[in-house]
Amino acid sequence: MIKALLFDLDDTLLGNDMRVFLPAYFQAVARHFPELDAGALTRHLRAGTQAMLANTDPTRSLRQVFLENFPPAQGGQAEALWARFETFYRTDFARLRIHTQPRPAARLALEWAVAAGYRLIVATSPLFPLSAILERLNWAGLDGLPFDLITHIENSRFSKPHPEYFAAILARFGLRPDEALLIGNDWADDLEPAARVGLPHYWIAAPAQAPPSARAQPVGVGPLEAFLAWAQRHLGAFEPPPPPPTAVPPVLAGHLAYLLDELAELPPALWTRRPAEAEWSLTEIVCHLRDVDLDVNHARVAAVLEGENPFITGADTDPWAVERNYQAQSGLRALADFTAARQGLYQRLASLPAEAWDRPARHALFGPTTLAEIMGWALDHDRIHLDQIRATLGKIQRT
Repeated sequence: MIKALLFDLDDTLLGNDMRVFLPAYFQAVARHFPELDAGALTRHLRAGTQAMLANTDPTRSLRQVFLENFPPAQGGQAEALWARFETFYRTDFARLRIHTQPRPAARLALEWAVAAGYRLIVATSPLFPLSAILERLNWAGLDGLPFDLITHIENSRFSKPHPEYFAAILARFGLRPDEALLIGNDWADDLEPAARVGLPHYWIAAPAQAPPSARAQPVGVGPLEAFLAWAQRHLGAFEPPPPPPTAVPPVLAGHLAYLLDELAELPPALWTRRPAEAEWSLTEIVCHLRDVDLDVNHARVAAVLEGENPFITGADTDPWAVERNYQAQSGLRALADFTAARQGLYQRLASLPAEAWDRPARHALFGPTTLAEIMGWALDHDRIHLDQIRATLGKIQRT
């Protein structure tokens, strides 16, 4: 069942030819920083943008990545420079509106989605601050809508075309890839990474346009008006196929990115606060996730990849919270150790050939299985505890 709709912004909800918009944007930024050479500033902006596009490190926000790769921000000038960028986006950026065109069907489609009860997510390339994206939504005539999420440079750790970008969005809402639908125009930036993570997708393009590759299989093709008609007729009963095994590594990374978003800056006093006497604290949950990755998931992956049809024992891991005295440990240290364990698991699985996901094993409780199914269980286990973290935060922050 589809629960959320992820809409791309530029050339999906808003007509915006980047071949025209970006040169005008660079000129406008150069006028805002008259003390800097315009050519050098453009090169620096491109370098910072390319670094964000290349980033695969879930421990760093795109804002961090940009400032670390933007030379004028060096030497202790990062925050002052960022404040000037924010001023630019609140003032001069609005003049670029003339290079864009609103699409009347955009508001109709989004208002229908809200009325139909779908979560509404603006899945735009998160290379700008929120103020700039809100401005572009205003140009599109979409201001005032109740968006559940708008991705931007400060709340994102990945960008398009990485499938981890979409996986992190889904993790934020506790969604499986087959519980959301992407609507986008760019085959390489939108549809192919969505397909890799198992996210069904609708292509905003001319109906007769030929697909550039077989790496994506859109559920429909057409302008926004055609999408709206398709959604009103079919979306309620639409049943996507389950995500492919290729979804496992990016979803693992997306879960980690969400965890870091929620907990990396958590006040120390909240780590060990239990929402109720019998419920785990955040420290206990993260220690549990760390040890399941280290002692269960890593071990199972190694057994399947290095052995021949190995026997996989069941694991009762809940008692470890008491046996290993999780509550007395450091939550931040556990988060760092989980991050290292998860990144190692991601790296091993991301490099696998397609046939490796079919490698067999025998589970003590579930019988014959495969690496793909075993890692599907691991993702489901993640989701249980990410939901627990969401609920725990909601309770302890109110007390």
